[in-house]
Amino acid sequence: MTTKVVNAIKYFGLLFLVFFMVISCEQNIESIGVNLVDNNNFSTNALTSEVFTTPQNINRVPTTGIPQYLLGVYSDPEFGKLKASIVSQLSLPVIDIEYNYGTNSSIDSVILNIPYQVTREENYADGKPKFSIDSIIGDTDVEFQLSVYELKTFLNTLDPEDPSKNAVYYSDKVFQKGTTPFYSANFKVNPDDTISIIKRYLADGTVFDKDTIKQTDLSPSIKIPLNESMIQQIFVDNASGIEFSSLDEFHHYFRGLYIEAEELLNDKSHLISLNMANAKITIYFSNDEDEGADIDLNGNGVNGEQGVRIKKEFIFVFGAIKSNILERDYTNSRQSGNDRLYVQGAAGTMEILELFKNENINELQSNNWLITDANLTFYVDQNASSNIAPEQLLLYNYDKKEHIRDMMSEGLAAFGGRLERDEDGNPYKYVFKITDYVSELLKSEEPLDLVKLGLRVYNSTDLPASIIDNKIKDFNWNPKGVVLFGANESAGDKKVKLEISYSQINN
Repeated sequence: MTTKVVNAIKYFGLLFLVFFMVISCEQNIESIGVNLVDNNNFSTNALTSEVFTTPQNINRVPTTGIPQYLLGVYSDPEFGKLKASIVSQLSLPVIDIEYNYGTNSSIDSVILNIPYQVTREENYADGKPKFSIDSIIGDTDVEFQLSVYELKTFLNTLDPEDPSKNAVYYSDKVFQKGTTPFYSANFKVNPDDTISIIKRYLADGTVFDKDTIKQTDLSPSIKIPLNESMIQQIFVDNASGIEFSSLDEFHHYFRGLYIEAEELLNDKSHLISLNMANAKITIYFSNDEDEGADIDLNGNGVNGEQGVRIKKEFIFVFGAIKSNILERDYTNSRQSGNDRLYVQGAAGTMEILELFKNENINELQSNNWLITDANLTFYVDQNASSNIAPEQLLLYNYDKKEHIRDMMSEGLAAFGGRLERDEDGNPYKYVFKITDYVSELLKSEEPLDLVKLGLRVYNSTDLPASIIDNKIKDFNWNPKGVVLFGANESAGDKKVKLEISYSQINN
């Protein structure tokens, strides 16, 4: 019993000692906090620094291997006119047998099909599906001229100057095309273009059936009927030749398509952003086969002179090499002066920024500030005629073509650059948080050369793939643009500015 009592007293004493130490530490911590605040060892201050800007046109951007391709014509009073056309290779059809059109074949129809990017809406009153087309700017009621030609420029897979690298085609590349189009007509987007009616013909030209072709999800697409006699000459009459024996031979024989957009009387039409992954040409044809021959899934033939009339098709999907042709015309744009900033994607315009140009950077570094917050704010000029403000802008190290530290350390959401709207839903401002960048700059013990920053429209390919992927890519296919207030005093409290909050040790 005596031993147990002694042990209990020891344990109790130990607990009491630990409790006393915790209380003492808490009192010391409280005292330290009181001294920091009450003794005014630190003071919080703010600095507003002027920002200098220089506009720069982006003459060209790479347009191979991008996720989106533009098609159409759009004119904006602030940014001028943009025409966007597309060129692409075709791939040979994937078939179990040889590329052959059989006996007494006839082309029923040839359709170039490019799916829209759409959102499913509530059905129409009659129950039919309803869609709205995404990724489009301009007036969808104004037509532009759409033409499809044979591409006459060979698209190399590898860079001719360095075959160890893939070929890159830029937005200002001039491509050659055929003289006679496969198709040319006025065009405007149609969210209800969901089906194609294909008439099937006997060898004598008599219609024996009609097929209704539609997407499995019933979604709409651009459907362009191509000239059947031209397709007959290129794709059917030479079907048994070496031209269709391999993909390489085919690409040298038929180099691809040139899909061209041109303005009509009114250049204020519209631009469509398209994912070309499922674009294709389908040659629908019918031929005669023996009555005992197997009928494929597209069958339902009728008796003909040689047996059974069979319905068939060959599908040529768009090839790996595609390019966007972007033609800019700034003749009627309002881009001038330094009182406003113009930022537009798709080989458009960007701004080059200089920070701390009027400050003595070495003196700022000697202040030994603790930077608590640094915001770079751009206000939208709501009086501008343009209404195509992008949802996201990108700020980066222009000199080194790298992401700045805040993008890599904080991520896109915290870094900012997202469009903020006012109470009425109108575009209002873009704010970038560059606390780490400014802190790193001002805490340096060595004199630093100030770098220039670039401001441009953000694209999904700008998102770093990893924590070491800090290089800026040149891809930019987003045609949207915004007019911002510059550094001119006429902008008042909406002029572009860098606001820095910091703490300083009092002497």
